[in-house]
Amino acid sequence: MSKHTTLDQLKMLAQRTKTEIDKVDTKVDKLSERVDDIATVGGEPNVITEIKNNGTALAVANKGVDIGPSIAEAVAAADHLTKKKVTSVADIDPAADGADKFIYLVPKTDSDEDDVYDEYMILDGKVEHVGNTKVDLSGYVQKEDGAGLYPDADKEKLAGIVMAEDAEITAMLDEVFGAAQTEPTPPETTEP
Repeated sequence: MSKHTTLDQLKMLAQRTKTEIDKVDTKVDKLSERVDDIATVGGEPNVITEIKNNGTALAVANKGVDIGPSIAEAVAAADHLTKKKVTSVADIDPAADGADKFIYLVPKTDSDEDDVYDEYMILDGKVEHVGNTKVDLSGYVQKEDGAGLYPDADKEKLAGIVMAEDAEITAMLDEVFGAAQTEPTPPETTEP
């Protein structure tokens, strides 16, 4: 049996989560203070001395590195396929410079409007048929006026969903987060 929650139950979860987040925030604040203390006595938090992309050093400025330009250069230098219309398979020259960088579109004879071209590529030095432009919508369900998109069996399953009770949600939250507290307990601290 499936159950779902009400808005009030989700609000309870959010309030409980906020309490837990507040506890974490307190611990983070204390940890940040300790990191600052370490930096004051000579530590170097978050210092980047070098970053390389494929062996090439990138400039480090203000503890940061912009890898965007090096990625853009790598993408621009990579091989990309391009579509190219030709009148027949005989017009495809596998020995031509860059011939393997195209998907060749050859017009079909006796084709319908959804399947105008056959697609060819140069694979291992030979012209190979790799597909066509036909769009197959078999199995595509269209909405009928007055009918829903769900089969009756699925509608029956959805109708059988039972609302979870507040007590069940409270028990689940207690199991996940422990018993509810009105005031967050401060974290224990130890001296370094």
